[in-house]
Amino acid sequence: MHEVEKFLSLFEQQVNLSLSILETVPIPLWTSLPADADTNYLGTRIQKITVDALVRHMCLAETGWIEKLPLLVEGAAMPPPLGSTRLERIAPGAELVAAYRNFLAHNLQAVAALSLDELAKTFTFVGRRYTVQGFLWAIYGHHCYHFGQADLLLRQQGFLPGEFLEYAQTEAIIV
Repeated sequence: MHEVEKFLSLFEQQVNLSLSILETVPIPLWTSLPADADTNYLGTRIQKITVDALVRHMCLAETGWIEKLPLLVEGAAMPPPLGSTRLERIAPGAELVAAYRNFLAHNLQAVAALSLDELAKTFTFVGRRYTVQGFLWAIYGHHCYHFGQADLLLRQQGFLPGEFLEYAQTEAIIV
């Protein structure tokens, strides 16, 4: 099994687990700020950290990066993602989860289409050098990092999300 297949298996299960948890979150918890403070921001990308803002950020960053990867030439610099209006008219909750599922399907197909040469390409992102394959694992880490933030926001509001790593596809072997 090639490493990209391992990534696809784990990434698909992790994002689907995140989305299945998010499907159960009451709408008011998507946009509330349980611990509002001046430090509750992520630079220019997210002005106030809410579950809604985090989910939009994860979806748009993952999609933007995955769409750019096959377009990079060897040694290029990939700019950080800029704002996107793709989810602008999508409501928090079930509508956003459904949109994310559509983007996930698109992203999985795009990654599966990458050739071994494309996966080996090197590029720079925010001052660090990556191979495309290495950056895919960074995307996985990015998703887990921000979903952990969403998990904490929900717990601060008395909502207990499902368990981490309890993937629905129990018959699949994680390699």
